[in-house]
Amino acid sequence: MKAMVLGVGAVGSVTAEILANSEEFDKVILADVNLERASRAEKKISNDKVSVKRVDASDVEGMTKAFKGIDLILNGVIPRFNLKIMEACLGAGSHYADMAWDVALDTTPAGGVIKQTPAWNQLKMDDAFKKAGLTAMMGLGCDPGLSNIFARQAADNLDRVKQILVRDGDNGTVEGHKFAPLWSPETLIEEVLMPATYFKNGQYMKLPPFSGKEIFEFPEPVGDLSIYNVDHEESETLPTFIGEVLGKGCDYCDFKIALDDTYVEAIQMIGMLGLSNPNKVDVKGTKVSPRDVVAACLPDPSTLGEGAKGDCAVGTLTKGVKDGQEVSYFIWIQMSHEKTFRKYGHSATAYTVGVPLAIGSILFARGLVPQKGVFPPEMLDPAPWPEMLKKYGMPVHTLKQVKY
Repeated sequence: MKAMVLGVGAVGSVTAEILANSEEFDKVILADVNLERASRAEKKISNDKVSVKRVDASDVEGMTKAFKGIDLILNGVIPRFNLKIMEACLGAGSHYADMAWDVALDTTPAGGVIKQTPAWNQLKMDDAFKKAGLTAMMGLGCDPGLSNIFARQAADNLDRVKQILVRDGDNGTVEGHKFAPLWSPETLIEEVLMPATYFKNGQYMKLPPFSGKEIFEFPEPVGDLSIYNVDHEESETLPTFIGEVLGKGCDYCDFKIALDDTYVEAIQMIGMLGLSNPNKVDVKGTKVSPRDVVAACLPDPSTLGEGAKGDCAVGTLTKGVKDGQEVSYFIWIQMSHEKTFRKYGHSATAYTVGVPLAIGSILFARGLVPQKGVFPPEMLDPAPWPEMLKKYGMPVHTLKQVKY
């Protein structure tokens, strides 16, 4: 099978390396608008299966031509290009997978009720992909991705689901930098400054950014961290697909991430100064996006792995009822930035996002993802995932608690 990884930054390069060393793929194309970055990833992977191609994710016609003859397109660019890439996949007859979708498309203010979550911008293409006999897997990273699969795993063991709480913790730092996101700076700035989506009383609603601060007890060595509500993909699909499509119900769902004081202060200042604006403004006769300028001034996440220290833990706490008893499952993965870099040459943040996309691709190539159309990760069979994750150094941990 032939795959193209479109966008080979910190995360895409992880996915590409795994596929290049798998039995299921005989050709892996590293596609990027920046050929230097793609060539750097090619040199690191050092495998005869790998080749490099310049592809612009904003050019649907160009992508359609580039995708011809490629079985699976793996989207590693920022989510604002997802719909264009999916359109090109339909035109080329290629299957599709991404790691996140564009949560910024919703402009519902804090306190408001969401008419339709941004996930549906891609889900609306379900009929088109089904008619073409194509598969499109959405949000297949760590969170979203594994977090959704963990919710599904727990839901399969419950008679009824009451709450789904996704929790992302990281006590990591990067040597030599006071502020250095280990994933896309554009995505980080966008997500945490937006009102946060949550689900309650049968409705998708919005909370103010940086709201709901609490201390969450992550497993050691991550430990207790301050977490906040931020906008994230899981809260947009889990209540519908776990609750309605799978018939398990869901009363409440939210996402919270650990942010230290430095990050909160820096991102709030970026927002107050208008530097989070993705639209182009005139600067002495030149049109530039303030957010792109901020991102350009920050270090490239793909270069930070060696200096990253600390640990991360990402998991889903699913509460519900089984045989009349209240039962909860906390299912999570945990990684050390230092150990991950020493063993795999990537930061734990990049590795934990890139591995699930690779695993989903391998399962697809094996015929274990038979669905056609567009769907989120919770619609995948969770059974093969623990063993596959263990194979790539990401063992799954489960804590079950029963209240009598």
